[in-house]
Amino acid sequence: MYKIGIICAMQSELELLSRQYDSNSEHIRCVLSGIGKVNAAMAASTLIDSFKPDCMLSIGVAGSFAEGIVEGDVVIASETAYHDVWCGEHCSFGQVEGQPQRFACDSKLLSKATAALPEARVGLNITGDQFYISMEEDARQKNLYPDALSIDMEAAAVAQVCRAKDVPFLAVKIISDQHNDDRQAERYADFWDNMADKSFTVIKKIINSL
Repeated sequence: MYKIGIICAMQSELELLSRQYDSNSEHIRCVLSGIGKVNAAMAASTLIDSFKPDCMLSIGVAGSFAEGIVEGDVVIASETAYHDVWCGEHCSFGQVEGQPQRFACDSKLLSKATAALPEARVGLNITGDQFYISMEEDARQKNLYPDALSIDMEAAAVAQVCRAKDVPFLAVKIISDQHNDDRQAERYADFWDNMADKSFTVIKKIINSL
């Protein structure tokens, strides 16, 4: 039996995700991690050790970080990276010493997910322990990763744990707001009020494809 482990950060995400699969399923387990890299890493490690999944997914909301990607769109990460890490001159910015600067998502999972949801955007998701701070901070992140499509607070941490434990990994992000926008907080609130429930229905297609 193929087993899928899922990490999400917020209770609201967990509730929406639980509608997309049978909560009594023996082959899917979704865990609420809490927000941020440490919470995500702890939850991922515990889930891998206890459930022994064949793959791990990081699913939840993210901010858009590219023109043309708007609220309700889906970004399937081909890779994910930290935007708030600096280990010194001997490392690239964003790189944890001893780790790659970018964590590649599993090619087989990526192929299945994109086939199931061809309208999704595919590319880099960046991760850090920061919600929206300022347009200047967004510009710094964009300068570091000009090809980034989305930005969240958990995916790269889950990817790092999965790399260490040799578990195939994929991140799927629903866009909740335009991160590099001075109306970001307003857009984020509007997403949860008007778009979230409908937006998460696409996750079922991805889960079924795996």
